[in-house]
Amino acid sequence: MLNRLAFFVSVIFEPFLVTFLSWILIVAALEALTIEKMLWLLLVVIVSGLPPILILLYEKSTGKVTSWFLTQRLERRDIEAAWFLGSFLLSLGFWLLDAPRLLLAASVTLFLLSLGVTVVNFFWKISVHMVGVSFFVMMLLLVYSPGWLWLTLLLPVVAWSRIRLGHHTLTQVTVGTIVTILITYFSFSLFGLATF
Repeated sequence: MLNRLAFFVSVIFEPFLVTFLSWILIVAALEALTIEKMLWLLLVVIVSGLPPILILLYEKSTGKVTSWFLTQRLERRDIEAAWFLGSFLLSLGFWLLDAPRLLLAASVTLFLLSLGVTVVNFFWKISVHMVGVSFFVMMLLLVYSPGWLWLTLLLPVVAWSRIRLGHHTLTQVTVGTIVTILITYFSFSLFGLATF
């Protein structure tokens, strides 16, 4: 029963899904026309979302990746490299297009996170689930309101699920959370958007 619950939590808070939801919230907060918001979101999906997803699908179909959750550290390399490249190109594209500061701050955050996760993965495994859910909570806090602080309760729930399933250790989920919070706050501070 507990393993089933842990699996359900891991699926619901899958990093690609949670990051996409975060981008929807970020774009929705922009003071822009709906068509502009849709174009920004489309750029996010094409430039930073599709590369890692397409590589994951290809490598899963060829057997190079054995689990959708990427439980083996070495199986993550290509997907994380694609995430890093996509995040870099998105940040660069936003910069060149003179995108709103909020989009720049979020894209720089994900670029720095992808860089860190990709480098760390060469010798250790960090919980990308915790990176995703921590980024999501930070977006609600920084973009919308500190009133969303109660959603930090999601962090131990997702951490528990990853540990319960044997995919991560307490250290790996803790580092994923702390690094994400620090990098997110640092990036948003650079753009004058840290609200607390």
